[in-house]
Amino acid sequence: MDDAGLAAHLAALGLAPAAADLYLRLLAEDGRDGGEGDGGGSGGGGDGADGPASGSTDGSPDGFVDAADSGAAAALVDAGLAAGPPDGCGPLVPVPPDGALELLAGRRALRLAEARAAVTGAYERYRRRTPAVPCAVAAEEATGAEAERRIGEALAGARQEVLCFDPPPYPPSGAGGGGADGGGAGGAGGTAAVTALLRRGVRHRVVYTRAALARPGYLTDRVQPRVDAGEEARVLAELPVGLTIVDDRVAFVGQPPPACADARGGVHVVLVVRPGALLTALRALFGLLWERALPLQPPGPARSAAAPPASGGAYRPGPAERRILAMLVAGVPDSQIIRELGVSRRTFFRRMERLMTHTGATSRFQLALHAQRRGWL
Repeated sequence: MDDAGLAAHLAALGLAPAAADLYLRLLAEDGRDGGEGDGGGSGGGGDGADGPASGSTDGSPDGFVDAADSGAAAALVDAGLAAGPPDGCGPLVPVPPDGALELLAGRRALRLAEARAAVTGAYERYRRRTPAVPCAVAAEEATGAEAERRIGEALAGARQEVLCFDPPPYPPSGAGGGGADGGGAGGAGGTAAVTALLRRGVRHRVVYTRAALARPGYLTDRVQPRVDAGEEARVLAELPVGLTIVDDRVAFVGQPPPACADARGGVHVVLVVRPGALLTALRALFGLLWERALPLQPPGPARSAAAPPASGGAYRPGPAERRILAMLVAGVPDSQIIRELGVSRRTFFRRMERLMTHTGATSRFQLALHAQRRGWL
């Protein structure tokens, strides 16, 4: 790498130009004028490889800096890139940079975090004292790949919470939603994207519909891995729109195709909503339907182990029974539950009979209520 490229990297780490220039000159003093004499360690005038750097380009003694470079020398010593008296009274030599680079990178990251907090705080103060934007610019349409890009960018910047309504039907792949596992207005991207959000500490809440969970493989392949990763999921009979709200700063609304398809080509359309009265109303709608929805927690190892015992007895449903309960609450039909579990009809009904016996329920509705009250869901 040439000197210009290295100087640019040093500047990116926060090193001042003068200090970077001095560092490059120190690195260039590689003993080319004195050689690597075999006997230079003890005799008169040998330039051993272990001695201070020599061949200064500014005419100062080997390894020394002049008064004009004293500030830059002090900066290099402070950064840990060089060692020696910064006042020019002794040699200044480069030292192994590993620790110094970590220190510089840490300082740079801290400055960036402080800058981000300052800019965000300034904008929030502006938003609080500025009236909501007019309705004419509070929302705009985005279609196809543009809609997909904007949703992806918003999710990549999520910091606190993502809220979703996830009703079918879903946009076709490549139409702004990525299919049933995509990121249209009613979903926060595929399972991998949602897992990445959860790992970053972003809370993820989704309301699904019974029709969605009745799709073959949907509960097992899409919903259960997300819930096992930390997603909070609930289910309602139906939802009015597809919706994704990111950190209460932007929302994406769209009734998936065909109701929301562009008449000219079936292109998926979403409405991008900015902060204002409409976004506040959408947030309130989510809160209202979230409270009405039933929890949907397909069992994972952690939930199964943490499940409280049933009142009045020690019975606890196993993973298969808890999965049956989750699908019952979601309104999934028997035939679909049997396919999801991969069991025979006889085994399914035997497990149903066991659950109803232990809860005293006489109907599926009562069984769902008992399961919820006992903390099985």
